[in-house]
This record gives sequence, C-alpha cells and structure tokens, in this order.
Amino acid sequence: MLDGLLLAWVLLAWGAQAVVPWRLPRVEAGRRRPWAVALLPLLVTGAIAILFYVLDHPDAAVVHDLYPLAASRTGRLLAVLLPALALVDLVATLGGTRFEPVAWRLVAGFGLTFLLVASWTGELLRIGEGPESGLIPLAILTGLRLLLSLAAAETLAPGRPVLAPFAGAGLALYVLLLPGPLAQALWRQPVIFTLGAAVLLLLAARWLPASLRRWTLGAATLLAGIFLAQAAQLSQGLAVLQ
Repeated sequence: MLDGLLLAWVLLAWGAQAVVPWRLPRVEAGRRRPWAVALLPLLVTGAIAILFYVLDHPDAAVVHDLYPLAASRTGRLLAVLLPALALVDLVATLGGTRFEPVAWRLVAGFGLTFLLVASWTGELLRIGEGPESGLIPLAILTGLRLLLSLAAAETLAPGRPVLAPFAGAGLALYVLLLPGPLAQALWRQPVIFTLGAAVLLLLAARWLPASLRRWTLGAATLLAGIFLAQAAQLSQGLAVLQ
C-alpha cells in the first residue's frame, strides 16, 4: 500500500510540473500565485517519494544503473533536469505573477521534458529484474505513463479535466502492452479490479459535477499508483522464479 501511495504522489506531483503552468495563462493574473508557489514543493516532495521507493526497491534501480544516478545516461539526464526544473520553479514562485503566457508555456515545456525522462525511468523501475518489453512497446508504455501523470495532475490544476478520459483508455491499453508473463500474472490477481476501478474513474471524471471531479481524479490516481506498484512487485517476483 505504501508503494502505491508513493507512486501515486509521484504521478500527481511531477505531472503538475507540465499541467499547472500550461493552464495558468487561462487563470486571472491575481489568482495564479497559489499554483505558482505550489510547483517547487510538489517537485521536491515527488523527488522524496521516489527516493523512498527506490530505497525500498534498490535491486530494480541497480539493475538498470539508476542507482546511483551517475551510473547511466538516463540517470545523469534526470540528475541534470531535476535541479534545473527546481530552479525554473523557483523563478516561477518569485516572479510568476508577472509572467506572460509564453513564459508559462516554456515552464510547461520544461516540465514536460522532465516528466518524459521520469516516465521512462519509472518504466525501468517497473521492469526491475523481470521480463522486459521491446523498445517500441517500452516507448509506448512510457508515453502512457506520462499521459497518466498529466491526468493525475488535473487533480490540482485549474480548470476542467481534459486528459483524464484519454488516460483512462491509455491505462486499459497499458496492461495489454506489458510483457506476456507479467500481464498474465496481473490478470490472475485482485489488483486487476483496482485497475478497472481506476480506468472507470478516469473515464468518468470529466463529466461529473465540479464538486466531485477532484475527489474522483485523486481516487483514480491512488488506484493507478497501487496498480503500478503491484505490477512492479510481480515483475520482480517473476525474475525470482526464472
């Protein structure tokens, strides 16, 4: 359960790095500051959450040279992008109320770049020592995880959910693209019902009353995090059986 909570928070906190800045130009200038101030704490707490996850699952990180970060190209890229995005978020915190829309778009683009690398890293951690996908399926799984992060961030972002229905469909596709042994193992586990509930909540969130949308997206994010954590655990378990 703790793993699920950690991964759910990473989805939300790091997805917000792209979604919140993209939405802020549509918000009145005087009401942007709370969202701008929240970006840096979200980034930091997301980093803390993934650190705790990695410390609890060091083998999955070590096998893909993600621990320490300097051991691989992906790790080094993440190590550069994380503090760079923290600096961008700090600038947004200090002067974001004076940002023009194009500046917020640039912040969102930087956040999206970071999120793409983080999503690729998340997939490597999910694989661990377990069955691997081909490069193309892995790239698609990375894209689906990224989409899920963006939808999770709509829990906090201003405006009506836009990406949630697409993320729901993507999450259903996600399980079908996993390596065969892992997908079969997941279909035999109760967590498949967790996946189904997350998909349904994501699909429905956009059309629910405004008072229920954030709660629904938050619940869907938590369930998706639990599913991803269970998928990683089963993947590592399959490695032990090999």
